[in-house]
Amino acid sequence: MENEIKLLQEKLKENPNDLETLEAYAIMLSDIGENEEALKHFKFLKNKMPYSPKVLYNIGIILEKLKYYDDAISAYTQALSYSPDDTDIIFNLAYSYVCVKEYDEAEPLFLKVLEIDKDDQNSYFHLGEIYSKNKNHEKAIKYLSKAIELNPQDAIARFYLSYEYKQIGEIDKAIEGYNSVIECNPDYSWAYYNLANIYLEKGDEDKAIEYLNATIKTNPQDIGAIKLLAKLYSKSKKFALAEKLLKQATQDFPMEADLFYLTAQIYKCLKSKINYSKYLKYTINKEATFSGDIQEVKDELKEIQ
Repeated sequence: MENEIKLLQEKLKENPNDLETLEAYAIMLSDIGENEEALKHFKFLKNKMPYSPKVLYNIGIILEKLKYYDDAISAYTQALSYSPDDTDIIFNLAYSYVCVKEYDEAEPLFLKVLEIDKDDQNSYFHLGEIYSKNKNHEKAIKYLSKAIELNPQDAIARFYLSYEYKQIGEIDKAIEGYNSVIECNPDYSWAYYNLANIYLEKGDEDKAIEYLNATIKTNPQDIGAIKLLAKLYSKSKKFALAEKLLKQATQDFPMEADLFYLTAQIYKCLKSKINYSKYLKYTINKEATFSGDIQEVKDELKEIQ
């Protein structure tokens, strides 16, 4: 890539008005993450070729990378006016609308892509995503299933589909789906977490604990999973495991008051008054991050002093 860039730079030195070479150079700059610099060159090209859908499309791509979604939408819309059946432009415009949560604008554009290319897997996925967010479970399942048919290794589509099955009460299909997510991507922590919650709802706390441990193994930053696992350990009187888990968690997340409060409750169960009191005080000192009523914690501390 570096040699290619140097060659393009040499060509531009020889002929600064070579617009084709300048366009290739700008695209390459964007490919290596030099988006601001690339955008400058594309804006120059736009002045020279204001009706070029390719130039406008590439401007849209860079603005999208920079998360200037409204400006990207404007660029893609202009490009589409000059090339109305270009599926790349239509898709990128639709995706930018998804990024700003304007799903009603995105939906017809993805459908238009599928009118032109009936096997566009990404459009099926994003339509499934849109219908999922709009709680249209039937359509979400239909489009996500088609996305998976076209790309069986799409773990994200499988995750969304599993979620949809859970929403309509198809629990066995949801479990099967989340397991298929894990087969595609063993590090997909949310699949483990959602399985844990399903088994918890089914009353199988051992399975829930197993999947929460898998969640934390794949994503040690998942505080929600840590808190839930600590509560389950405590409920099943596995206090040593809860204490070990929370000791590490309070070191890793020293500003998370909930973790300190859970630790206090473990020491309460273990009848360790000194540690119980100490961790209640830690909780109060970190009250800004406490999810409960801090006054109740203060009252609890008073009762044992």
